[in-house]
Amino acid sequence: MSLIAMRSCLSEAQARGYAVGAFNVTSMDSLMAIADAAVEAHAPVFFAVCEVHFPHFRFDALLHAVRGVAESMPVPAVMHLDHGYTFPALVKAIRAGFNSVMFDGSALPFEENIARTKQIVDVAHAVGVQVEAELGNIGGAEGAGPGSGVALTDPDKAVEFVERTECDTLAVAIGTAHGVYKSKPQLDFDRLAVMRRKVPVPLVLHGGTGVPDDDIRHCIALGISKINVYTQLNLWAAEVTREQFTKEPGFADIPQLLLDIQARIKAGVMECMKLFGCAGQAASQTCTGPLDPSIGE
Repeated sequence: MSLIAMRSCLSEAQARGYAVGAFNVTSMDSLMAIADAAVEAHAPVFFAVCEVHFPHFRFDALLHAVRGVAESMPVPAVMHLDHGYTFPALVKAIRAGFNSVMFDGSALPFEENIARTKQIVDVAHAVGVQVEAELGNIGGAEGAGPGSGVALTDPDKAVEFVERTECDTLAVAIGTAHGVYKSKPQLDFDRLAVMRRKVPVPLVLHGGTGVPDDDIRHCIALGISKINVYTQLNLWAAEVTREQFTKEPGFADIPQLLLDIQARIKAGVMECMKLFGCAGQAASQTCTGPLDPSIGE
């Protein structure tokens, strides 16, 4: 197994009634935890790296580490730029070997979102890279609590958006948000059902942290094929850290702490994969093989 094209991965998931998890990588520890979980769960997986996290690590080093792990795994993987906002970031990810990028123009006016998304699609498709776009505004921010500005996706505009941009997948807003929920999210399942009937590409749910399990299952049953999880990884890491320093205030074995965090994230990601239904589904996917090495030149 090796890299798999995003759209074929998610189309297969939709056909078989499960969703693939996209988990954000912010360090080698999270990378190895996600990889080990996917292998043990025998699940396809998205390794997602978000543009807002570029300042937190050596960009080239981490992206090449993700590529090395993804290409060597015995289960299919997608290397995915999550929430790319700028053209240079999208190009950097493509040159680093990512075979999937997300352009997030959800805060832009409808016509400007279409124009900029189409520009990214044309560039990415020229080198065999697929594009996730977003219509509607999910709200909140990566690593922060849900904020204002949530705007649910209009199904008819979603159809027009996909037709005009030729994006490969679409992230839709149905009531989830990035970050930690202060109360139970109220999801618009009827809206999702209409979009699944009308929109011809796989649909993506962002803001997966904190959504009740039954709601997750219902979203998948209604046609969600990819679910993004980031905040929950941070919560697991923080939980392990608090427990360790509460138990032993003078603790200083940071390498052991990182291993404990990695083990907790791995266990949690495996639970997500079981919930999403993608555990045990690796064999159902067809891999594309390594990308053309000339892309990174």
